[in-house]
Amino acid sequence: MSTDKKISTIVDQQFPFFVRDDGPNLIAFVKAYYEWTEQANNAIEVSKNLLNYQDIDSTYEKYLEFFHREIMDDIPRDVLANRNKLAKHIKDLYRARGSELSYRLLFRVLYDEEIEFYYPGEDILRASDGRWVLENTIRVGPPKSASYSTEAFQNKSIVGLTSGATARIDNIVAGLSSGVLVDEFYLIDIDGTFQDNEKVALSDDNTVFGSIFAVSGPLQGVTVQKGGAFHQEGDSVKFLATTGSGANGVVVETTGDSAVQWSIERGGSGYSLDATITINHGSGLETAFTIDTLANTEVIPICQDTILPMANVVLNTGPKFVSLGANTSSVSANLALANVSSTIISGLNFVNTTFGTINSISTTNYGYGYSPTLPSATVVEESIAALNTPDPDGGYKGKNAAIISEHAPGAISTVRVANFGSDYSRYESVTIQNLTRAGTQSAVGVPNISGVVNYPGKYIDTKGWLSWNNKLQDNYYYQEFSYEIKSDQFTNTYRQLVQDILHPAGTKMFGRIRLYSGLDTTVVSIDQSSIKYNIESEFSIDIPTVVSDTESEYIETVANTSPEITYNTLEATTTVATAETDILVFTLGTGNLFIANSALISAYAAVTVNAYANVPISLLGSSSFVYGNNTIFQVEVPSSNTRLLIVDSVRSTNGAYFTNATYSNTSLSLKTNYFANTLSNAVFYVANTSS
Repeated sequence: MSTDKKISTIVDQQFPFFVRDDGPNLIAFVKAYYEWTEQANNAIEVSKNLLNYQDIDSTYEKYLEFFHREIMDDIPRDVLANRNKLAKHIKDLYRARGSELSYRLLFRVLYDEEIEFYYPGEDILRASDGRWVLENTIRVGPPKSASYSTEAFQNKSIVGLTSGATARIDNIVAGLSSGVLVDEFYLIDIDGTFQDNEKVALSDDNTVFGSIFAVSGPLQGVTVQKGGAFHQEGDSVKFLATTGSGANGVVVETTGDSAVQWSIERGGSGYSLDATITINHGSGLETAFTIDTLANTEVIPICQDTILPMANVVLNTGPKFVSLGANTSSVSANLALANVSSTIISGLNFVNTTFGTINSISTTNYGYGYSPTLPSATVVEESIAALNTPDPDGGYKGKNAAIISEHAPGAISTVRVANFGSDYSRYESVTIQNLTRAGTQSAVGVPNISGVVNYPGKYIDTKGWLSWNNKLQDNYYYQEFSYEIKSDQFTNTYRQLVQDILHPAGTKMFGRIRLYSGLDTTVVSIDQSSIKYNIESEFSIDIPTVVSDTESEYIETVANTSPEITYNTLEATTTVATAETDILVFTLGTGNLFIANSALISAYAAVTVNAYANVPISLLGSSSFVYGNNTIFQVEVPSSNTRLLIVDSVRSTNGAYFTNATYSNTSLSLKTNYFANTLSNAVFYVANTSS
């Protein structure tokens, strides 16, 4: 506490009257002395304000030095921070000693900069140190309560109103599934098992709910129905469906007693490529084969007419074999013209047909489920078999071939889904396509779609991975008790300060300096127009007043006047060239460019008419008209003055062009004609600025 009363104001009152009268100078001297001692930082002023000077906020600099020596002697005096505030809060720095916060505060105080930390121990290779996580989610959609909102469920606890299962929501990802807005809740602290289609509500308010959506979603598993053929365990597969996409997996198990393949035991004779094939499937379904080639062929005329159309024909009722009354059944053209005088060979319709021995067949479908009974097949050529013509090799032609079946290897029995994909429908089968080997028959399975999703585990970092980015411990830099400070200062500048003030015992400090390049990487172009000549001149011209009647008289008068003209020296000075930054970044455009110097419609026939709906007819066939394939001009070249760099199919450029108008995603025009008139399958680059 201080007092504002000053002794200097009452000094003259302390002297007797005779002193006041006889010694005014003495009084003035004493008064001046007290006034001086009462000035700031002098004896009386200090004695009166001792309590105030204890306050760090208001003390003088010379007293602050005592604070500095007492409580923060290791801190330099030339810190950038306010020393009064630093002394006031130095306890916070000491309490946080050894933490990142204390280091950050110290560097702000000393150098006014933010630093970074790196701990080499985080990158040391450790056995079984991989971070493996399992994600469990539920997909929530309609029906929902009127009060349902994604925000209402964020970081809240939920309960299944049918199953009674509970969990806490860690994260929510919103999306569309089969056109339905679905929120995927990532769960932690799960207790119980949620069920498809049940309502899920807030634990503290059951009136706010949504339902577990199970109509479509990630493909969590596949039950194989048709195993296909020739797959092997470990093969990579992808799962194809009309609605879903993105799922893939691996073949876990195959069987050799489901699919079948066909082979020729005896080729027989009298067969065509279109012979009737009948398969007795036994315990399986869908297998099939076709006849590919014949051997030992012969050409046999086969009558195409049958008796049935002539069942009611009455002979000799007209000039033709079939006429009048009951003789009106539909017959072949040959037979319709025949009469009683016609030979049978001319009256009936005979066609020469090639028949032979079955030489090769192809299995077009290997089927499934042929265990324990293999299928059997008969191949009959109806027109030949009906003749009962003996075959020297045995049996009758057209029905003496023997085709047998045997199990085909590699039918998929179990498959594992590795990547679930999205939007697969639980009501649509999926095709299992082999990605590892060719020549397989795809399998078909029933999808396992649920609104309760248990994603396969995954690593969230590379810790514990051999031959990866982790380091072996060296007990120097890569060890548990080292740390690195990234700063703009040289390490030797702050090393001793850090060790004296903050450095924890038993740890090792490293420093890394951050360097910033001051190199100007801009592209400089010289504007030649800025190189100018400054011309200084003075002309003194005495022009008389002339009045003349004619032009010749005027010229003569002026010539005799002889005006006086003086010239100064002509001086040329070159100004310093100015530098302008002109940076053009060209981005590769989408699709290809074509320029056809032809007005014929055939040049544009491959493109739909609507691509040219807004194009003037006069442009077609012009070398300034550009049409594209798979281009998106309206997105990438929306401006009517966009700079294009056109590169032809041999990758040589003809320079930059400016667009005149963009008509559609596949057509535009240039301000100038294309240099080479015609262009095919070129690529183009779009500038980031217009000119």
